[in-house]
Amino acid sequence: MNRPAPASPSRLLPLLALAATAILLIPGTAGAAAWDVTRHQGRDYVTAKNIKNFYRFATLGVSNGTIQFRSPKIEMKIRNGSDNLYINRVLFRLSYPVIFKDKNYLFSRIDLAKLIDPVLRPSFIRSGRRFTTVVIDPGHGGADPGSKSIYGKEKEFNLRLGLLLKRDLERRGFRVRMTRDADTFPTLGQRVVFANRVPDSIFISLHFNWFTRRDAKGLETYALSPQGAGTHNDRGPNGRSLRGNSRDSENIALATAVHASILKKTRANDRGIKRDRFTVLAGINKPAILVEGGFLSNPGEARKIASTAYLSLISTGIADACVTYRNALRK
Repeated sequence: MNRPAPASPSRLLPLLALAATAILLIPGTAGAAAWDVTRHQGRDYVTAKNIKNFYRFATLGVSNGTIQFRSPKIEMKIRNGSDNLYINRVLFRLSYPVIFKDKNYLFSRIDLAKLIDPVLRPSFIRSGRRFTTVVIDPGHGGADPGSKSIYGKEKEFNLRLGLLLKRDLERRGFRVRMTRDADTFPTLGQRVVFANRVPDSIFISLHFNWFTRRDAKGLETYALSPQGAGTHNDRGPNGRSLRGNSRDSENIALATAVHASILKKTRANDRGIKRDRFTVLAGINKPAILVEGGFLSNPGEARKIASTAYLSLISTGIADACVTYRNALRK
């Protein structure tokens, strides 16, 4: 049985900031409950009651199949059988759905360790370190245009956003390195090698989405799938045996800060913080995320993405989030 360290109020800083509320992470005490692990179909789970007690949620309730944890400044809810977890109205996609067994609602231990705990207690991330530099990766480039809209090519919007973000980060005191600052095409492997050579840094890859349905819209932010979990673009077993990343907890904490901050700035549709094994995430040795800032296949969203004003909102959201994330770490 693992006994995770209880939370410390002095180190609890918000990662999720919405228009009117912010998560104030929940302090525990020296007597906080240890994880009571239950096995089901070869996988470890922890009960909702156990989670409620450890994180000192004020209440745990179930209504019409929805499990809801509440404290004065935080609400966490999910429907039984779903993998859509909402924390203060921000959507997280779990690696495994919540299940009901033996009169208990069960959360997978992978999701507890690799998502819920880093989001609620970023200062307890053992590998978390302060950083001085942000590596910006404008996706595609050169002969690889990425997705397209009537307003232009994804590679162009990625670079425009990257240059705006460079400016905004430097204004906040960060050093910035870019995998490309012109219409060139570093391979995915070259981007990884470049980023891994930059010390004291985090990595943010910038993209815009495309889908066959023109009504698809909104923001997605990706962190690397942890070991033992699949991806949200492929629900099959492929890849679950692959390694995660030693920075798993930092990845999800960074994704949380960035996703919530962009949502606040743009009021975009929330498509969730998700998991995948994109090459530029799987090979990185530092906290890393990939942001899909909207759908070029959606006429209305494509029009926004083509405007400098909208790209500036995304950039400001990311830059503010880098400050929030840095301040939330313990070192």
